[in-house]
Amino acid sequence: MKIAFLGGGNMARALIGGLIARGMKPGTISVVELLPAARRKLTARYKVHASAAADARTASADTLVLAVKPQDMRAAVAPLAAGAAGKLVISIAA
Repeated sequence: MKIAFLGGGNMARALIGGLIARGMKPGTISVVELLPAARRKLTARYKVHASAAADARTASADTLVLAVKPQDMRAAVAPLAAGAAGKLVISIAA
């Protein structure tokens, strides 16, 4: 299974850490995160793929986790709408 996170904040990092602790391989996890410093932290700490925008890894994921603030959700998911068909989409927005 491949999983992509839209947003790499506290909640996403907690889930990523838990998934890896339970045996999920970091190479199967990708994160779309706008902030360069946050992307660097994600790749350094968890060894996951992190990008500034959706890419081939995001497109190939089986599961998409929406981990952005509610007020940012519409703008964040708009570029992903066409590629979300057939994926399990989970929102952890408050």
